[in-house]
Amino acid sequence: MIHIILSTLVLTAAVHGKILLNSTTSSFAWLLDIPGIPLEKLKETRLHPAINILPQDVLLPKSFDARERWPECPSLQDIRTQGCCGSCAYVSGASAMTDRWCIHSKGEKQFVFGAFDLLSCCYECGGGCSGGGFPGPIWSYWVKQGVSSGGPYGSKQGCHPYPMPPHCPTTGEHPDEPNCNSKCNAGYNVTECLRDRRFGRVAYSVPADEQKIMEEIFINGPVQAVIQQYADLVPHSGGVYRHKTGRLNGGHAIKLIGWGVEEGTKYWLVANTWGKVWGDCGFFKIVRGENHCGIEENVHAGLPSYVEF
Repeated sequence: MIHIILSTLVLTAAVHGKILLNSTTSSFAWLLDIPGIPLEKLKETRLHPAINILPQDVLLPKSFDARERWPECPSLQDIRTQGCCGSCAYVSGASAMTDRWCIHSKGEKQFVFGAFDLLSCCYECGGGCSGGGFPGPIWSYWVKQGVSSGGPYGSKQGCHPYPMPPHCPTTGEHPDEPNCNSKCNAGYNVTECLRDRRFGRVAYSVPADEQKIMEEIFINGPVQAVIQQYADLVPHSGGVYRHKTGRLNGGHAIKLIGWGVEEGTKYWLVANTWGKVWGDCGFFKIVRGENHCGIEENVHAGLPSYVEF
Protein backbone atom coordinates (compact mmCIF):
# COMPACT_ATOMS: atom_id res chain seq x y z
CA MET A 1 0.00 0.00 0.00
CA ILE A 2 2.78 2.40 0.94
CA HIS A 3 4.62 1.53 -2.29
CA ILE A 4 1.47 2.24 -4.33
CA ILE A 5 0.92 5.59 -2.61
CA LEU A 6 4.55 6.64 -3.15
CA SER A 7 4.46 5.58 -6.79
CA THR A 8 1.27 7.57 -7.30
CA LEU A 9 2.83 10.65 -5.72
CA VAL A 10 5.91 10.36 -7.91
CA LEU A 11 3.79 9.90 -11.04
CA THR A 12 1.58 12.86 -10.09
CA ALA A 13 4.62 15.07 -9.48
CA ALA A 14 6.15 14.03 -12.80
CA VAL A 15 2.95 14.75 -14.70
CA HIS A 16 2.53 18.09 -12.92
CA GLY A 17 6.13 19.00 -13.77
CA LYS A 18 5.54 18.12 -17.42
CA ILE A 19 2.38 20.23 -17.55
CA LEU A 20 4.20 23.13 -15.88
CA LEU A 21 7.11 22.85 -18.32
CA ASN A 22 4.75 22.74 -21.30
CA SER A 23 2.66 25.70 -20.12
CA THR A 24 5.60 27.94 -19.31
CA THR A 25 7.37 27.01 -22.52
CA SER A 26 4.47 27.81 -24.84
CA SER A 27 5.24 31.50 -25.30
CA PHE A 28 8.88 30.68 -26.06
CA ALA A 29 8.29 27.43 -27.98
CA TRP A 30 9.84 28.90 -31.13
CA LEU A 31 13.21 29.00 -29.32
CA LEU A 32 13.27 25.20 -29.28
CA ASP A 33 13.29 25.16 -33.09
CA ILE A 34 16.18 27.56 -33.59
CA PRO A 35 19.34 25.70 -34.68
CA GLY A 36 22.04 25.47 -32.03
CA ILE A 37 25.83 25.52 -32.31
CA PRO A 38 27.33 22.15 -33.38
CA LEU A 39 29.10 21.22 -30.14
CA GLU A 40 31.44 18.75 -31.84
CA LYS A 41 33.16 21.57 -33.76
CA LEU A 42 33.91 23.83 -30.80
CA LYS A 43 37.23 22.19 -29.95
CA GLU A 44 38.71 22.66 -33.42
CA THR A 45 37.71 26.35 -33.55
CA ARG A 46 38.92 27.22 -30.05
CA LEU A 47 41.63 29.90 -29.93
CA HIS A 48 44.86 29.56 -27.99
CA PRO A 49 44.37 30.47 -24.32
CA ALA A 50 45.73 33.65 -22.77
CA ILE A 51 46.47 33.98 -19.08
CA ASN A 52 46.52 37.26 -17.20
CA ILE A 53 50.00 37.85 -15.78
CA LEU A 54 49.28 39.78 -12.64
CA PRO A 55 51.82 41.57 -10.42
CA GLN A 56 49.99 40.23 -7.38
CA ASP A 57 47.12 37.94 -6.53
CA VAL A 58 43.69 39.35 -7.26
CA LEU A 59 41.30 39.24 -4.34
CA LEU A 60 38.04 38.36 -6.00
CA PRO A 61 34.82 39.30 -4.21
CA LYS A 62 32.22 36.71 -3.27
CA SER A 63 29.86 38.31 -5.76
CA PHE A 64 30.49 40.53 -8.77
CA ASP A 65 28.30 42.29 -11.31
CA ALA A 66 29.93 44.08 -14.27
CA ARG A 67 26.93 46.41 -14.45
CA GLU A 68 27.83 47.80 -11.03
CA ARG A 69 31.60 47.85 -11.59
CA TRP A 70 31.39 49.87 -14.81
CA PRO A 71 28.23 52.04 -14.62
CA GLU A 72 29.69 54.35 -17.29
CA CYS A 73 29.08 51.60 -19.86
CA PRO A 74 25.33 51.44 -20.66
CA SER A 75 25.74 48.43 -22.95
CA LEU A 76 26.15 46.25 -19.86
CA GLN A 77 22.49 46.89 -19.05
CA ASP A 78 21.37 46.00 -22.56
CA ILE A 79 19.83 42.68 -23.61
CA ARG A 80 19.92 41.80 -27.28
CA THR A 81 17.47 39.62 -29.19
CA GLN A 82 18.72 37.08 -31.71
CA GLY A 83 15.17 36.59 -32.96
CA CYS A 84 14.31 34.01 -35.57
CA CYS A 85 17.92 33.10 -36.33
CA GLY A 86 20.52 30.72 -34.93
CA SER A 87 22.81 33.67 -34.32
CA CYS A 88 23.45 33.52 -30.58
CA ALA A 89 27.22 33.45 -31.08
CA TYR A 90 27.26 36.49 -33.35
CA VAL A 91 24.88 38.46 -31.12
CA SER A 92 26.53 37.68 -27.77
CA GLY A 93 29.99 38.18 -29.28
CA ALA A 94 29.12 41.64 -30.60
CA SER A 95 27.60 42.48 -27.23
CA ALA A 96 30.78 41.55 -25.33
CA MET A 97 32.91 43.53 -27.80
CA THR A 98 30.71 46.58 -27.16
CA ASP A 99 31.17 46.23 -23.40
CA ARG A 100 34.92 45.88 -23.63
CA TRP A 101 35.27 48.81 -26.05
CA CYS A 102 33.72 51.03 -23.39
CA ILE A 103 35.38 49.44 -20.35
CA HIS A 104 38.94 49.72 -21.65
CA SER A 105 38.45 53.36 -22.61
CA LYS A 106 37.09 54.07 -19.11
CA GLY A 107 33.78 55.05 -20.64
CA GLU A 108 35.26 57.64 -23.02
CA LYS A 109 34.53 55.63 -26.17
CA GLN A 110 31.05 54.32 -26.90
CA PHE A 111 30.54 52.16 -29.98
CA VAL A 112 27.75 49.62 -30.45
CA PHE A 113 29.14 46.70 -32.40
CA GLY A 114 26.46 45.09 -34.55
CA ALA A 115 26.08 41.38 -35.31
CA PHE A 116 25.51 41.95 -39.06
CA ASP A 117 29.13 41.70 -40.22
CA LEU A 118 29.72 38.58 -38.15
CA LEU A 119 26.49 36.96 -39.31
CA SER A 120 26.63 37.85 -43.01
CA CYS A 121 30.26 38.65 -43.88
CA CYS A 122 32.38 36.32 -41.73
CA TYR A 123 32.21 33.11 -43.77
CA GLU A 124 34.68 31.29 -41.53
CA CYS A 125 32.64 32.13 -38.41
CA GLY A 126 29.95 29.52 -39.02
CA GLY A 127 26.65 28.81 -40.69
CA GLY A 128 24.76 32.07 -40.36
CA CYS A 129 21.15 31.71 -39.23
CA SER A 130 21.27 27.95 -39.66
CA GLY A 131 23.37 27.74 -36.50
CA GLY A 132 27.06 27.17 -36.06
CA GLY A 133 28.53 30.52 -35.15
CA PHE A 134 31.80 29.76 -33.37
CA PRO A 135 33.28 32.19 -30.79
CA GLY A 136 36.92 31.58 -31.77
CA PRO A 137 36.61 32.71 -35.41
CA ILE A 138 34.20 35.48 -34.37
CA TRP A 139 36.74 37.10 -32.05
CA SER A 140 39.52 36.57 -34.62
CA TYR A 141 37.40 38.35 -37.23
CA TRP A 142 37.14 41.36 -34.93
CA VAL A 143 40.96 41.56 -34.91
CA LYS A 144 41.56 40.84 -38.60
CA GLN A 145 38.61 42.49 -40.37
CA GLY A 146 36.90 44.69 -37.79
CA VAL A 147 33.17 44.91 -37.04
CA SER A 148 30.79 47.74 -37.93
CA SER A 149 28.12 49.33 -35.73
CA GLY A 150 24.48 48.32 -35.55
CA GLY A 151 21.41 48.90 -33.42
CA PRO A 152 18.43 46.58 -32.84
CA TYR A 153 16.07 45.23 -35.48
CA GLY A 154 13.84 47.86 -37.05
CA SER A 155 15.99 50.77 -35.90
CA LYS A 156 18.08 53.04 -38.07
CA GLN A 157 20.93 52.97 -35.57
CA GLY A 158 24.46 52.31 -36.77
CA CYS A 159 25.84 51.12 -40.07
CA HIS A 160 23.89 47.85 -40.13
CA PRO A 161 20.94 47.44 -37.72
CA TYR A 162 20.29 43.82 -36.72
CA PRO A 163 18.53 42.25 -39.73
CA MET A 164 16.43 39.47 -38.20
CA PRO A 165 12.92 39.90 -36.70
CA PRO A 166 12.49 39.20 -32.97
CA HIS A 167 10.11 36.24 -33.43
CA CYS A 168 9.62 33.49 -35.99
CA PRO A 169 6.52 34.07 -38.12
CA THR A 170 5.70 30.33 -37.98
CA THR A 171 7.34 27.64 -35.87
CA GLY A 172 9.94 25.88 -37.95
CA GLU A 173 10.45 28.73 -40.41
CA HIS A 174 13.90 30.30 -40.28
CA PRO A 175 14.65 33.09 -42.75
CA ASP A 176 18.13 33.21 -44.20
CA GLU A 177 20.59 35.86 -43.11
CA PRO A 178 21.01 38.74 -45.59
CA ASN A 179 23.97 38.94 -47.94
CA CYS A 180 27.07 40.83 -46.86
CA ASN A 181 26.72 44.51 -47.68
CA SER A 182 29.62 46.93 -48.03
CA LYS A 183 27.32 49.97 -47.79
CA CYS A 184 25.95 51.32 -44.52
CA ASN A 185 22.30 51.94 -43.76
CA ALA A 186 20.88 54.96 -45.62
CA GLY A 187 20.86 57.96 -43.34
CA TYR A 188 23.84 56.84 -41.26
CA ASN A 189 26.71 59.33 -41.15
CA VAL A 190 29.16 56.87 -42.75
CA THR A 191 28.59 55.45 -46.24
CA GLU A 192 31.20 52.70 -46.54
CA CYS A 193 31.04 49.86 -44.05
CA LEU A 194 34.84 49.52 -43.98
CA ARG A 195 35.18 53.08 -42.71
CA ASP A 196 32.82 52.33 -39.84
CA ARG A 197 34.50 49.19 -38.61
CA ARG A 198 36.40 49.10 -35.33
CA PHE A 199 39.00 46.47 -34.49
CA GLY A 200 40.19 44.22 -31.73
CA ARG A 201 43.85 44.11 -30.76
CA VAL A 202 44.00 40.48 -29.67
CA ALA A 203 41.58 37.54 -29.40
CA TYR A 204 41.95 34.51 -27.16
CA SER A 205 40.25 31.75 -25.20
CA VAL A 206 40.21 31.67 -21.42
CA PRO A 207 41.45 28.55 -19.61
CA ALA A 208 38.68 26.20 -18.53
CA ASP A 209 39.13 27.15 -14.92
CA GLU A 210 36.61 28.89 -12.66
CA GLN A 211 39.21 31.15 -11.03
CA LYS A 212 40.76 32.22 -14.34
CA ILE A 213 37.38 33.03 -15.86
CA MET A 214 36.47 35.13 -12.82
CA GLU A 215 39.78 36.99 -13.02
CA GLU A 216 39.25 37.69 -16.73
CA ILE A 217 35.78 39.14 -16.13
CA PHE A 218 36.93 41.13 -13.09
CA ILE A 219 39.90 42.70 -14.92
CA ASN A 220 38.82 42.96 -18.57
CA GLY A 221 35.03 42.72 -18.63
CA PRO A 222 32.38 40.24 -19.81
CA VAL A 223 33.36 37.10 -21.71
CA GLN A 224 31.54 34.90 -24.19
CA ALA A 225 30.79 31.29 -23.29
CA VAL A 226 28.93 28.36 -24.86
CA ILE A 227 26.59 26.03 -22.97
CA GLN A 228 24.81 22.85 -23.89
CA GLN A 229 21.25 24.09 -24.32
CA TYR A 230 18.57 21.75 -23.03
CA ALA A 231 14.81 22.22 -23.33
CA ASP A 232 14.39 23.06 -19.64
CA LEU A 233 16.38 26.30 -20.05
CA VAL A 234 13.58 27.82 -22.17
CA PRO A 235 10.96 28.03 -19.35
CA HIS A 236 13.55 29.04 -16.70
CA SER A 237 12.59 32.29 -15.02
CA GLY A 238 14.20 32.50 -11.58
CA GLY A 239 16.74 31.02 -9.20
CA VAL A 240 19.94 29.28 -10.27
CA TYR A 241 19.50 27.16 -13.37
CA ARG A 242 20.60 23.52 -13.21
CA HIS A 243 19.72 21.19 -16.05
CA LYS A 244 17.37 18.40 -15.01
CA THR A 245 15.31 17.31 -18.00
CA GLY A 246 14.63 17.86 -21.68
CA ARG A 247 16.36 17.23 -24.98
CA LEU A 248 19.65 18.76 -26.06
CA ASN A 249 19.33 21.46 -28.71
CA GLY A 250 23.01 21.90 -29.50
CA GLY A 251 25.14 24.72 -28.14
CA HIS A 252 24.03 28.20 -27.13
CA ALA A 253 26.39 31.19 -26.83
CA ILE A 254 25.91 33.61 -23.94
CA LYS A 255 27.72 36.45 -22.17
CA LEU A 256 29.06 36.05 -18.62
CA ILE A 257 28.98 39.32 -16.69
CA GLY A 258 29.60 38.23 -13.11
CA TRP A 259 29.06 35.67 -10.38
CA GLY A 260 27.64 35.15 -6.91
CA VAL A 261 26.17 32.68 -4.41
CA GLU A 262 22.46 32.04 -3.85
CA GLU A 263 21.25 29.79 -1.03
CA GLY A 264 24.63 28.06 -0.92
CA THR A 265 24.83 27.51 -4.69
CA LYS A 266 27.57 29.26 -6.65
CA TYR A 267 26.43 30.77 -9.93
CA TRP A 268 27.49 32.67 -13.02
CA LEU A 269 25.51 35.81 -13.89
CA VAL A 270 24.56 35.63 -17.56
CA ALA A 271 23.18 37.97 -20.23
CA ASN A 272 21.15 35.93 -22.72
CA THR A 273 20.13 36.75 -26.30
CA TRP A 274 16.40 36.02 -26.05
CA GLY A 275 15.17 39.53 -25.30
CA LYS A 276 14.07 41.20 -22.07
CA VAL A 277 10.78 39.29 -21.87
CA TRP A 278 12.67 36.07 -21.07
CA GLY A 279 14.20 35.11 -17.73
CA ASP A 280 15.02 37.93 -15.31
CA CYS A 281 14.60 40.75 -17.84
CA GLY A 282 16.90 38.83 -20.16
CA PHE A 283 19.47 37.78 -17.54
CA PHE A 284 19.76 34.49 -15.65
CA LYS A 285 21.97 32.54 -13.25
CA ILE A 286 23.55 29.15 -13.87
CA VAL A 287 25.57 26.81 -11.65
CA ARG A 288 29.24 27.82 -11.35
CA GLY A 289 32.37 25.79 -10.69
CA GLU A 290 31.14 22.43 -12.03
CA ASN A 291 31.47 23.08 -15.75
CA HIS A 292 27.72 22.64 -15.74
CA CYS A 293 26.41 22.22 -19.30
CA GLY A 294 30.00 22.87 -20.44
CA ILE A 295 29.86 26.53 -19.46
CA GLU A 296 33.50 26.76 -18.38
CA GLU A 297 35.20 24.94 -21.26
CA ASN A 298 34.54 27.24 -24.23
CA VAL A 299 35.13 30.80 -23.06
CA HIS A 300 36.47 33.50 -25.40
CA ALA A 301 37.27 37.21 -25.28
CA GLY A 302 39.47 39.90 -26.77
CA LEU A 303 40.86 43.37 -26.19
CA PRO A 304 40.05 46.46 -28.27
CA SER A 305 42.37 48.46 -30.46
CA TYR A 306 41.80 52.21 -30.60
CA VAL A 307 44.23 52.76 -33.50
CA GLU A 308 42.61 54.86 -36.22
CA PHE A 309 42.90 53.51 -39.79
